[in-house]
Amino acid sequence: MNAFRPLWVALRAAVLATAVFWVALFIVDKIGWQAPLGMTEQMIFFVIFFLGVLMVDKK
Repeated sequence: MNAFRPLWVALRAAVLATAVFWVALFIVDKIGWQAPLGMTEQMIFFVIFFLGVLMVDKK
């Protein structure tokens, strides 16, 4: 089962990132904020992706 550990970690990260994306999108939609040129979803995705990259443990 050790061979499936990277796949399991990637799946959990994808599910967590998707949940954070939809919650952030819901909050931004309720606030009424819009990014220039209609790029709200892309900007939220970029911010979440960038924060995820910063959280990676470099060994």
